[in-house]
Amino acid sequence: MKPAIACLLSGTIAVSLAAVPAVAQDSIVVAAFGGKHGQTLQKCVVQPFMDKTGTKVTVDQGVSSVTVAKLKQQKASPSLDVVWLDGEVSQAAESEGVFAEIDPAQVPNIANIIPEAVYKNKDGKITGLGDYYYSVGIVYNMDEIKQAPTSWFDLWKPEFAGDITWPSMSDGSGAPALVFLSELLGGSVTNLKPGADKLKTLEVAAFYDSGGNASNILSRKEATIGVLDSGAVWSLADANPFKVGFVIPKEGGMASGTRLHLIKPSKAAYDFINFALTPEAQTCFVENYFYGPSVKGLKLSEKATARLPWGPNGSIKDLHFSDTVAIDANRQQIMETWNRDVLGRR
Repeated sequence: MKPAIACLLSGTIAVSLAAVPAVAQDSIVVAAFGGKHGQTLQKCVVQPFMDKTGTKVTVDQGVSSVTVAKLKQQKASPSLDVVWLDGEVSQAAESEGVFAEIDPAQVPNIANIIPEAVYKNKDGKITGLGDYYYSVGIVYNMDEIKQAPTSWFDLWKPEFAGDITWPSMSDGSGAPALVFLSELLGGSVTNLKPGADKLKTLEVAAFYDSGGNASNILSRKEATIGVLDSGAVWSLADANPFKVGFVIPKEGGMASGTRLHLIKPSKAAYDFINFALTPEAQTCFVENYFYGPSVKGLKLSEKATARLPWGPNGSIKDLHFSDTVAIDANRQQIMETWNRDVLGRR
């Protein structure tokens, strides 16, 4: 080949290649939980979504309160596209105006979830979608405790003195637990004295700051009985040689869930939310973390069915959900009562 022709062809190839635009990869940033919960979301939702769509998902890991603080700080220009939040934090944050409205036409899988999982603002617009639910009850070491507790007040039995773990105000269950105990004793969210007076007589081994902290306390047998959410209970059961029991007391169990929120609308963000609500994603999560699903009609294993927060034959209607708006409105009083009347007299 003559040099001139070679140069011409070479130049032509170079021009042709340069003219081909690079394929832009969609990317989104998603706020999610840590620990095994976050690991399970990565396994069942985040990674499969990336594999299927080619969209890059960057996970911003942290607790819900920190995520909401970030949303408020970045309200004018958010860095997050989609967020997972605890139900209590989500409900309290609704008034902050940090959530985008969700167009149901962009999330066709809304048709497959239970009605209770669709959360709307005061204007009737969808701003959140529930994906999983958990209950809070009594966990106990069955090797050490042979007779299952049946009531919340069984925790005050003399044989459990100094052997109990209970959530502090740093844990998501802490404030609802104090309010719920007060309600059982005739009080309310604005009258916490009955619950505080009762709780200050509970001889605990430790108050815990997170489900992971509680699991460590129980794993080390520093406590053999306590209050814990169902997801953390079954993680504890699978990680330890002793047999773990879990009961919803006869007075009822507290319950909550996790929610997905759209922050910056885009096709990739909508596709991610829609994928999170597929039977495949939810079945994977429930089989690995044992929360209750929002998608209807999942075919679950016998093990997962037995570990659902409402039991093998129940439904979400069997759970007791706290009034988180009322709790948030009275949070300062709750904190003061906890610090003064529960911790201050020990």
